[in-house]
Parts: sequence; C-alpha cells; structure tokens
Amino acid sequence: MRRCRAIILLCLLLPSPDSWSRDFHFSNWSDNPRPFLDAIQKSARPSLPPLPMGQRVCGGIVTHHFLASGLMVRFFDGLRSQSSPETIVLLGPNHFHQGLANISISSLPWKTPFGVLPADTHLVQKIGAAIRLPQDPEAFSGEHSVGVLIPFLKYYFPRSKVVPILIDVNAQESRLEDLREVLSQALKNPKTLVLLSMDFSHDSIASIADARDRTAEQVISVMDAGKTHELNVDCRKGLRVLLESLSRAGYNGVQFNEHSNSARLTGKPDQPDVTSYFTIYFLNSPPTPS
Repeated sequence: MRRCRAIILLCLLLPSPDSWSRDFHFSNWSDNPRPFLDAIQKSARPSLPPLPMGQRVCGGIVTHHFLASGLMVRFFDGLRSQSSPETIVLLGPNHFHQGLANISISSLPWKTPFGVLPADTHLVQKIGAAIRLPQDPEAFSGEHSVGVLIPFLKYYFPRSKVVPILIDVNAQESRLEDLREVLSQALKNPKTLVLLSMDFSHDSIASIADARDRTAEQVISVMDAGKTHELNVDCRKGLRVLLESLSRAGYNGVQFNEHSNSARLTGKPDQPDVTSYFTIYFLNSPPTPS
C-alpha cells in the first residue's frame, strides 16, 4: 500500500504530456533514438569533399521523407564536415495548413532523443517583427517537414540553435518578401545556415518524376528563383525564399549531392506514386570544377 501511494504521488508530481507540449515542441520523433541511430549506422560516409580555401556551405536542401533517411545522413555528415553553425534556420512546408497564419514561427525548444534543441529566440523574434506575425507553436504539431529533421540537427550539431519556419502554399508575397530580407541579413553571419526541408516530384511514375527533376535541377543550378513556381516540389515558396535570400547575401554556388526517388529506394520500379529527393549544398562561390 505504501508503495502504491508513493507511485501515485510520483505520477502527480511528474509533468504531464500536456505540460511538455506547453514548454517544448514534442513529436512522435522525440523519444526514440533507434530509427536515427540505425540510419546513421547504415548510411554514414563522407559525402562532401573538402572545399577550396575560402569556400563554405551557407545553406542546403534535404528531404523529410524518412524512407530516404540514408540521403539525410549523408547530407548531414557532409554538412558537419564543413560547418559548425551557431544557428540553423529550418524552412519547411506546412503540409496540413495548421496554425494562425500562412507563415509560422516558434521559439519553443524541441525535445529530441539526443537532448533538447533550443531555439534562437533573438532571431525568431526578429523574424516575427519583420513579418508582423505572432509566434504560433501549435502550427508545428505533427508537422513532419520539421519534426523529422530536428533530431538529426541535435545529433550532428549539438551546440546549435534552431529557427523553425513553416511556409504554407497560401503565404502572402509581402510577408515572404520581409522574410527574405531578414534571412539575407542573417546569412551575412558565417555561423548561420539556412536549410530547406523539401521533397520534389510527387504522385507520378518514375520516368515522369525524373523528367520533372531534370527541370528542377536546371532551375536550382542557376538559382533562378523566378521559375520556382513552375516546379513540381512540395515547398515552392520556401524554395524561392531560400534562393533569393542566398542570392541577396552574395551566395551563388550550388553543389548537387544526391538524387533518388521512392521507386529506386524500395526496389519497385513500377510504383505509381513516386516521390523524389535531392540533397543540395549552397556555397559562397561556385564550386571549383574537378
């Protein structure tokens, strides 16, 4: 009986899941390190060769589809070999149109299997003032475009802070313009990275996905932000924000790392609903031809 009373008292004193959600971002990926560690063990290998003197990575594009976790691991392995950011801005699509507005930000820390990942509250507040929107933590609930990658950020960059931003397909151009301006200024700090969580072609057979991806590769390789609306990707407006922010900050180098799709990764070439992926690094100058 005494032990039962002690257990009941302990349960009453421990924070409830609701209290966690008020103080931290908590997701289905917050407590289980095994999928991440398994992916890292199976896939880890250097994927970005040493850069020429004076060249550095300032941004990137990475998938949020865990089927392609090997691409994620190799992307972050390469990124870690070249960068030690203090702040990582993580843009992603708002798949489920959640939240109070069409651009969502939050300064809550994130609970991950590898510890708590804090937010860069100063930059979050600066962005909020620029786009004239309040913070909206509830918009991030269940949003995998950010939630899947947060544990990788904590694992590979344990001392970094994050600025998560969700961009809805209906985001207003005036606010996107203000966001681009803030990010272009933030990118002038060499300790700031801007990453876009984005998948490419959806819901087609592999041959169509490959054709769409060739078009996307051409547009991104020359950083033609004006053509991003023509691409088959799941965060067109986020891609435009990324490309224009980098260009304004003086960064114009693009290095494609890997390309694949769900048909190849599952070994099902006749899959009718293929999703495709690139991992891409953006540099402060064009990469030297090999």
